[in-house]
Amino acid sequence: MATFEPDPIAAAKQRLALALRPRIALIGLTSCALALPGDTEDRISVTDRISHADAAGPGAEAWRAATVALVTALDADPDLRALRQRLFDVGVASAFEGDHDETALWTSLVLRCPRTSLSTLETLAADDAGIAPADRNEVSAQFAIYMLRNHHRDWQANRTKLPDVGESPYTPPEEWNLLVST
Repeated sequence: MATFEPDPIAAAKQRLALALRPRIALIGLTSCALALPGDTEDRISVTDRISHADAAGPGAEAWRAATVALVTALDADPDLRALRQRLFDVGVASAFEGDHDETALWTSLVLRCPRTSLSTLETLAADDAGIAPADRNEVSAQFAIYMLRNHHRDWQANRTKLPDVGESPYTPPEEWNLLVST
């Protein structure tokens, strides 16, 4: 049976609020562009995974109702709407959609971005990071190296060929090691 967080709406809202920041969306969408020759698309999970058997089992109606309530609340949330609109203004569309694999089902917020809009999204990330216009070409080149070293399918080989530029230049240094315990 799927495990549910005590307040799935609050947990999903927090996850989306982080993922919809331009610098985070830029990494996810650029990573997709590196991995896929077609459309740039990233998915942010908003519901827990539930096995196909559980989704069709005795609790199916309750699970469907909870999913509808969650997605409806997230879609109507004014803070999330503002974040989604900010990305939409630079060419990144988003919509809630069902996802699945061979073992489970879940719902995601899907971000879609034409490759031509990635540079506009990068400009928004640079604006948020306070990067001066005169420095943006150099910072963009650092970001390209960061992506090739960390988010490309040949990342291991790229790490031997390309210089270490640290974390994404759009991420504040104080957030570089948030997941590293001291």
